[in-house]
Amino acid sequence: MSMPLDTQRQPRLNRLHQILESDVFSPNRSSHATPSYEQAFAEVIQLLDDVLRQSDESGHRIDFINEVGVRGKIMDVTSLVGSMRRAIRLQTGAVASFEANQFNCYFNAGTGYFANGSFFDADHDDEVTFFVNDERIYLNRHIKRALQEAELAIVKSSAPSTNL
Repeated sequence: MSMPLDTQRQPRLNRLHQILESDVFSPNRSSHATPSYEQAFAEVIQLLDDVLRQSDESGHRIDFINEVGVRGKIMDVTSLVGSMRRAIRLQTGAVASFEANQFNCYFNAGTGYFANGSFFDADHDDEVTFFVNDERIYLNRHIKRALQEAELAIVKSSAPSTNL
């Protein structure tokens, strides 16, 4: 059974890879011009949520929970991405973003408070950590891993069955 998202799957995957393989989330990025971290992150979350939902609908939910729960909330990575997507503010003709003071980004490990008063805890020196309200997601350990697992699941679910 073909899903309506199938015709959009490859462009979404291509765009996700284009963003994630660029230097947009690099702490050493030479230019901090558009797209901003926030806009690029919002686009990644929208695309990744679509990919994870498609994987889930095909029977392969991406459900790892390593370092996913925040403040006692237990959720898998698919739920976390979906929750972050619901926080995205969409405006006609404008790029996706979050309400003021909802989005923060931190490079490497650290603990403290952002300028907007939000507490943060980032556990890894080799990581970019994004925060939307009180939810935290890591670029490599969550976003890239979820994408990789979803791609494998989607390929597996679209492969012809060899059962006779």
